[in-house]
Amino acid sequence: MCFFTSSVYANQPQLTQFIAGKIQAAQALQQQERYTDAIELLTELTPRQAYDQAFVQRVLGIFHWQQENTDQAVKYLSLAVESKLLPTEQAWITQRMVADILLSQQKYQQALPHYYVLVNTAASSDKESHKAVTKRKKKASNIKTKEFTELWLRIAQTHYQLHEWEKVLSAVGSYEDLNTQGDQVQALNLQLTAQSQLQRWPAAIDTLDRIIAVEPDKLLWWQQLAGLQLRTSQPQAALTTLILAQRQGFALSVQERRTLAQLYAQQGIPEQAARELNLLVKDITDNDKRQKMLVEQAQYWQMAKEWNKAISTWRDVVNLSTDDTAEFRWPLAQLLLQQGRYKAALAELNHPQIKLDRSKKKQAEIELAKVRAYYKLAQFDRAITHAKLAQHIAPSASAKGWIKYLQQVRLINS
Repeated sequence: MCFFTSSVYANQPQLTQFIAGKIQAAQALQQQERYTDAIELLTELTPRQAYDQAFVQRVLGIFHWQQENTDQAVKYLSLAVESKLLPTEQAWITQRMVADILLSQQKYQQALPHYYVLVNTAASSDKESHKAVTKRKKKASNIKTKEFTELWLRIAQTHYQLHEWEKVLSAVGSYEDLNTQGDQVQALNLQLTAQSQLQRWPAAIDTLDRIIAVEPDKLLWWQQLAGLQLRTSQPQAALTTLILAQRQGFALSVQERRTLAQLYAQQGIPEQAARELNLLVKDITDNDKRQKMLVEQAQYWQMAKEWNKAISTWRDVVNLSTDDTAEFRWPLAQLLLQQGRYKAALAELNHPQIKLDRSKKKQAEIELAKVRAYYKLAQFDRAITHAKLAQHIAPSASAKGWIKYLQQVRLINS
């Protein structure tokens, strides 16, 4: 590494011949990887000229950095910068070293002031080495825009580590003002995290849209977008996101597939919801989980008016039940009755478990369902018996009406 040449600093303070010779000797030792000797050589120097001292401190800092003596590196590099005697661009680069070393050591609070000085400093050929920048986009002629852009990203990352979310957003904004071809996803990810921490959900959704436009082949972004759309009560948008994710070739998780089915149902597409669950049920071995999913599927088939598929699915639910099947037999019986399958309906309605843990009102409803089934089968005596039982359990106009009507029917058919 070459630290100085006569031409580069023609208009800058010059090293004395003695110090220049010592630095060249130290550089030669450094090139031979004799860092300890090089550091010892420079440490023993006691330069009389302030510029000589600042330059020696800078070189010592670099040697310590190369040896991973970070505390010593920061000490000497900081002294060199604080002298304000280094050429402006060299001072800027030296302070960048200090900032980067502190950041690498996770000393975020200490690194930040250095980064802010760097982005607010204009390097010029003027004698003033530090100049406040009054506008965000203004930059020094000797420092490339790319370097300023990278610094704002470093600042955003540092505030991120400190959980300073507002400052993360501000730094990302500065980064994007300057960024033309840098790492867009990294900055947007920082912005997304800050917006999420601040619960700025609509802004986070906009950020995720931008991330997906740049990096559509990462499932995480699609998952987060769908999650935020659900959080902000945008089920149609969430449904579209999950469908697009599938079309991208991503394999959604079981929970995401269930969510997709629920969204289909909410958007008035219950048949597709049921089909979506049908693909999942086959792979579930846990009986409880399988049963819960089958219940959802049966309900979706009913919503789609696919009665036979609903009946078949409710039967699967009942067959999976090892204990109480009451809550599942009742919807199955109702569907069978609706479809004119009266004997099958009665088989469910007369099952001992269907009355378990039922209120009187519900027990009366079961008896009235039997009344209808027996009536359709022209078994009027049985029908009237169950109508009277329903009236006894929980008196109602419906039970009373059936009793009166069935008595007339029985009279006519006697």
